[in-house]
Amino acid sequence: MAHETIVILGIPIDNLSMAETIEQILSLVEAYGRDGRARQVATVNVDFVVNTLTWRLSRPRHPELLDILRKADLVTPDGMPMVWTSRLLGTPLEERVTGADLVPRLAEAAAEHGKSIYFLGGKGDAGKRAANKLKNQIPNLKIAGIDSPFVRIEGETLDAALDEDRAIVDRINRSGADILLIGFGNPKQEVWFERNRHRLQVPVSIGIGGTYEFIVGSVARAPEWMQKYGLEWLFRITQDPARLWKRYFVGFFKFGMMIFPSIVYYRFKKLVFHTIHRKAVEADVQTPAVIDAEVQPLKVVPLPRAFDAASVEQQRHAIETDLSLSNHCILDFSKVELVDSSGLGFLLSLWRRAGTQKKKIYMIELSAAIKRFFELNRTFDLFENQIFNNLDDALTRIKNLAPLPPFYYVERVRNQTVTLNLVGSLDAGQMAGLDMAAVETLIGNRNCILNLKDLNFVDSSGIVFFLKIQKYMSSQDKTCLLCSLQDNVLQMFRITKLNRLFTIATDQFAAEKTITAFNGQ
Repeated sequence: MAHETIVILGIPIDNLSMAETIEQILSLVEAYGRDGRARQVATVNVDFVVNTLTWRLSRPRHPELLDILRKADLVTPDGMPMVWTSRLLGTPLEERVTGADLVPRLAEAAAEHGKSIYFLGGKGDAGKRAANKLKNQIPNLKIAGIDSPFVRIEGETLDAALDEDRAIVDRINRSGADILLIGFGNPKQEVWFERNRHRLQVPVSIGIGGTYEFIVGSVARAPEWMQKYGLEWLFRITQDPARLWKRYFVGFFKFGMMIFPSIVYYRFKKLVFHTIHRKAVEADVQTPAVIDAEVQPLKVVPLPRAFDAASVEQQRHAIETDLSLSNHCILDFSKVELVDSSGLGFLLSLWRRAGTQKKKIYMIELSAAIKRFFELNRTFDLFENQIFNNLDDALTRIKNLAPLPPFYYVERVRNQTVTLNLVGSLDAGQMAGLDMAAVETLIGNRNCILNLKDLNFVDSSGIVFFLKIQKYMSSQDKTCLLCSLQDNVLQMFRITKLNRLFTIATDQFAAEKTITAFNGQ
């Protein structure tokens, strides 16, 4: 089901009503039968956004969580502030779709379509109580299983998490569930799903936060009129003021300060655009150019002056078809003067689709104003390496681009020290296929420097690589140093509370000097 996606601070939000969201989830369940790929649904509110981002445009607070949300198959707006923000960005969301409202409605639809649900997580026995309550209300609901295990996403024992998860995942897989509800809270539920995605045999998993507590009534919900006017947060503060007042007011303040520049910039550019083009501007759709080159098939798709909701709706099918039929797709921004949140959402959807199809989206002829819009909306990092000045530059890059694995390392031995230069992205998928025994054999009984200059991304599962190396080096009574960490990689060490476990040098030269000093050479 094709639908609009918008972007709020770099996070895609799907513009669907409650009924459409349920229909989409059931469609994702059916899609699993065709390709066997586990899907993820996330519900995002202001607290979620604040936990993911910081004041700085290019430095997220939680890089892994941001990556997960960008790759999620469906993201719903959990809260009225998200809806209000979408209106200010020019592409109003139909309605909020909260976990507390979604789960009971989804349970009814699942029962009607013969789909089963597994209840995972929740405080104490809240998951079990929620499952029983829904079963009493919906007698034909199929409950595949109930479990409330302890899971970890940080700390020095993180390397044990995969083994601990295995038993949980096995129980879920044996249940034959169609839908998995994960109530570990943000960000634990999203991180847990991502590191187990490759092992889960459940069509759709949904992070639902504290929804079980709402269903059983241990956390009261606001009256319907307060929910309607977006005042549920105020009601919740009255229930637990000592704990919640700071969280909500600080969260709303941070969110407002982060979103304010992108709102002002968009509305100013929209005003300028419509002042220049006073007459209605129809989307000037052009036929994509087919390039007869060594990288064939490749298509260049010219975009209209206003790449907004209207033009996205008009060109969506054609561009998605071009991507499916081409090895590469180049979007020509030479005429583009205005992009709104819907246009940005479509670009992010294309990026996500290209990733699943192992393809690339390239962009050419972006003006400084469009690049700035990307930056303020925290999406420039997604496209930065795929943006070129002109078509010739893009074609040259594509022709010379050697196919490389998502992650690899290059070995260099000098004296009694082995340096491993890590390249690419080290995530749960890459860790699943990584032979740690081979890495340890390669290091042998030598000191080790892990140079992370070219490591662009690591998630909490990837951090386990470093934990295992560190423990191996300790067993050999040898030294292991990290050097040249990019900001987002260093932030992941902080998020997992492991930065103090490692000695980190600024660069390769400093690391070699430190190794020499440690060993009295």
